[in-house]
Amino acid sequence: MEALLPALLGAAKLAFKLLLIIVPLVTAFEVLRYLPVFRRAGRAVDPLMRGMGLSREAAVPLFTGIFLGIAYGAGIIIRVAQEKRLPRRELFLMGLFLATCHAVVEDTLVFVVIGGNGWVMLGVRVVLAVLLTGVLARLWVRRSEEQVNLR
Repeated sequence: MEALLPALLGAAKLAFKLLLIIVPLVTAFEVLRYLPVFRRAGRAVDPLMRGMGLSREAAVPLFTGIFLGIAYGAGIIIRVAQEKRLPRRELFLMGLFLATCHAVVEDTLVFVVIGGNGWVMLGVRVVLAVLLTGVLARLWVRRSEEQVNLR
C-alpha cells in the first residue's frame, strides 16, 4: 500500500508531461494545416518523395502521419485516396512509410522524457522508412515492367 502513492504520483507526473507534449503538437498541426506551410514543405521534399515513388498529393497524409501518428494519418490517407483517386501502388507505399515512421515528433519527445536518445530514434526511423519505401517502389515498378514485357 505504501508503494501505491509514489506510483500514482509518478504516473500523474508522466501523464502531465505527455499532456504538455501532445496537446501543443496537435494544436500546432491543426493551425499549420490551414496555412501554406505544408504546401511549401511538400515542394521542398518533392525530390525525396519522388525517389520513394510518391507524388506531391502524398505530402499532407505523410506529414500528418509523421507528426501525429498512424491513425490520424490513415484517416487523411483514406480521404485523399477517395478524393484524388491515388493509385494502389502509391497508397501502399504511403502506408509502408507510415508503418515504419509515424508519430516521430510525438514518440521521440515522449521517449526523450523517459530517458531515450531522441536523435538516434528519429534518425533510425526516418532512414529506415525512406530506404524501405524507396526499395519497394523500385521493385514494384520493375515487377510491373516485367509483367508488361511478358504479355
